Amino acid sequence: MRIPYGYTFSEETGQIVVSQQHANTVKAIYDFYLRGKSLGGIADALKTQNIPSPTGNPLWTRAAIDKILSNGRYVPSIITEAQFWQAQIERERRTNTDDNGRKAARYNSRNVLSGLLVCGDCGSSYRRITRSSGEIVWRCANKVENGKKAECSNMMTMSDHEIKKLVCGQLNTDIFDENALRSMVDTIIVSKSEVTLHLKNSQSFRL
Repeated sequence: MRIPYGYTFSEETGQIVVSQQHANTVKAIYDFYLRGKSLGGIADALKTQNIPSPTGNPLWTRAAIDKILSNGRYVPSIITEAQFWQAQIERERRTNTDDNGRKAARYNSRNVLSGLLVCGDCGSSYRRITRSSGEIVWRCANKVENGKKAECSNMMTMSDHEIKKLVCGQLNTDIFDENALRSMVDTIIVSKSEVTLHLKNSQSFRL
């Protein structure tokens, strides 16, 4: 198993432990990113501070920085859960904007589900997150933003594919139709143990 940057193998204990020096760099990368720096800007800042990349190169690549920003294995040893999910939200936001910071013209179906998926515990909307693997998942925005401090105990994370498959199954269709979803579905409540589809005709179904 490859050891992520920020950790090291301890011969004394025979375990993988935090490398404090590199962990501080990981924290700095998250801090820079969440304060608005671009991947290139972070690379420049690390070069200015004479911090070598994971391969020992004096120049960091954008890909190396993005890999660190998308690696959930830094939680909770190096960064908090809230910091990690805030970074994923920001990565998703930047993915859907052009070089001038404007929203991309392409249509994204997240606009449909983001208005329908609701946490059954705290009532917050569910938020779309893109994992480092490219998988799209949905998670309670309250938990994403506030982590353990959130007044919500719902840890349910749903994959985009799973949600769409469940909805299609209930609506008896093989195609996920955004327009049909808007016209028929009122809310989709995601709780710890079940997902409930509420239609606009007052019918409800457990998915």
